[in-house]
Amino acid sequence: MHKKSFLSFMTMLLFTITSCSSDEPAVTEPGGNLSGDAGKTLIVYFSWGGNTRTVANHVHNLIGGDIVEVETVIPYPDTYEEVIQIAPGELESDYRPELKTKVENMDEYDTLIVGTPIWGGHLTPAMKSFLAGYDLSGKYIAPFCTHGGSGTAQSVSDIRSVCPNSTLLGSLAVYGNRAENSREDVEKWLKQIGIIE
Repeated sequence: MHKKSFLSFMTMLLFTITSCSSDEPAVTEPGGNLSGDAGKTLIVYFSWGGNTRTVANHVHNLIGGDIVEVETVIPYPDTYEEVIQIAPGELESDYRPELKTKVENMDEYDTLIVGTPIWGGHLTPAMKSFLAGYDLSGKYIAPFCTHGGSGTAQSVSDIRSVCPNSTLLGSLAVYGNRAENSREDVEKWLKQIGIIE
């Protein structure tokens, strides 16, 4: 990775940790919404630090159904410093880690609610690996992310590139340090995109 792009990545990650204030609202971004029933829905998320898991649990508490955490065969390090050494190279090379997580009955789901933290402005390699592992043609995908100032950044475009034949619904961006208190924002978003009434 070029020194300049590595420094940009480091700045973005540091911005994620330091820039957000606890009163920042979650942001919903435009996209499609369901015109009918969501059908059988799967909540699937990758969470390194726990914030995305918290938001996924809010979703699950509101709609019920099935929920799956994406886990890599080789776990990411526990410390932020180690992750920021690994992540730039993975993003640069479009690395897709091997996953422990397998969904055997993916054909049964009509809608996926997909959660990821934002790493360097992008979808995490683990979530990209998960989405690329299935034929999601014809399914609805509702993306949400946790971040520290970037909003959804390039994550929605990343999902579109991996799932070109899926219909993307409007997305939700939650500041990482507001994850615990984001239930109302999550509910509003789920209503906006037609998952709940």
